[in-house]
Amino acid sequence: MREPGIALAGAIARDAGGLAIVICPDLDLREWLVREVESLASTAARPFRTSSVADALREPNRMALLVPVDEAEVVRDLDGSRDQALNPPRTQPIVLFLLRHGDGYRALATEAPSAWSWASGSDVDPEQLAELDVDAERTAFSTDTGQSPEDWLAPWRAGLLPRTQENYTRAFWAMTLEQT
Repeated sequence: MREPGIALAGAIARDAGGLAIVICPDLDLREWLVREVESLASTAARPFRTSSVADALREPNRMALLVPVDEAEVVRDLDGSRDQALNPPRTQPIVLFLLRHGDGYRALATEAPSAWSWASGSDVDPEQLAELDVDAERTAFSTDTGQSPEDWLAPWRAGLLPRTQENYTRAFWAMTLEQT
């Protein structure tokens, strides 16, 4: 099983100035996934939410969390804006959230070859990957880190651990397993 948190963090980090696509099963989970990506983003990424491709393009040095109202239109806008999105070069990705089997997902597959190639494999469907055995994963986390997820998260949240890709991935894993 691929771990969804690792896949999500990997999709975001794969191409710092690229396009990452997060597939969501419904609107409620989409909101949760947007919050998760915000929590994974480094302080330097300064993530912001927008429903507009133009707004995302105006901020090449910030992570744009693109949460469309009209998914198909946003996908077509991204497809037509690829060159504009790459000049000036982005230092932070655009993260596009699409509903599985929605209009945007269909448009991406049938009308947006440029946007699809821009994402170049930086797409992830966390729900599809999330068949999670919490007890086994907590044991694996403790074996890997020597700490429970809650104990590992305390210094992370206090800003005492370096903001590396490995630690972002571990933070997402720990938050997924955290017991409150």
